[in-house]
Amino acid sequence: MNPINNDKHLKTRYLATWIALFLTASWGGIASADETVTCASDNNRYRHCATSTHGYVTMVHQLSNSPCQQGKTWDYDRRGIWVDDGCRAKFRIESDDHSKDSSKDAKVAAGVILGAAILGAVLSNNKDHDDNNHYDSDSKYNDDAYHGSRHTSYVPGWMVGTFHGHNTLYDTDVVMTIQENGRVRADANGQTINGYINDERLHVGNIIFDINRIRGGFVTSQEGKRENEVIYRRAGH
Repeated sequence: MNPINNDKHLKTRYLATWIALFLTASWGGIASADETVTCASDNNRYRHCATSTHGYVTMVHQLSNSPCQQGKTWDYDRRGIWVDDGCRAKFRIESDDHSKDSSKDAKVAAGVILGAAILGAVLSNNKDHDDNNHYDSDSKYNDDAYHGSRHTSYVPGWMVGTFHGHNTLYDTDVVMTIQENGRVRADANGQTINGYINDERLHVGNIIFDINRIRGGFVTSQEGKRENEVIYRRAGH
């Protein structure tokens, strides 16, 4: 066997082993089924309904005559769902495991895709971290779709689309697609991982990543482990 390929193979196996151990702990207690809750704004008052799990939320059935409009009269965050101005509805919270393949291999792929590798794909010295390449954080809200500070599920236009990233340490190409509704799909090494955007963060299972805009893309940084970052560029750039 070519010594270079053999070294790469061993490095990949070593990475997979450590990420699997890390994600076993990080993804522990994952809900096995979606949760449905009813939340009501009685007397047109604001109400926050705590939930037992967190995940991507959709309204499945409006129960009130008053309109339920996401971002205006209802929305969600990691703590639960809020309603206001008379909105009353049933909501579905998808389980934390958003992967089509919930196997260990898919969880390992999540680490490679999103920078959660124990060994670290450290890119902190990359020139893309220069201040001149970062955008004003308020610029993401300059459109009619943003309804205010409570609109935590809002996804700015610059974040929507398909982006390419590369883990230089493990020579892994990544393709991430973010939809207008906040759903996220990332593919690497033949595995697919699904997540969602909420409160300007990327959620994959119990792992959270801050998203910082750069010219032509963004950088994901794992909360609690800032040195784990991956740079993504919009496809075609």
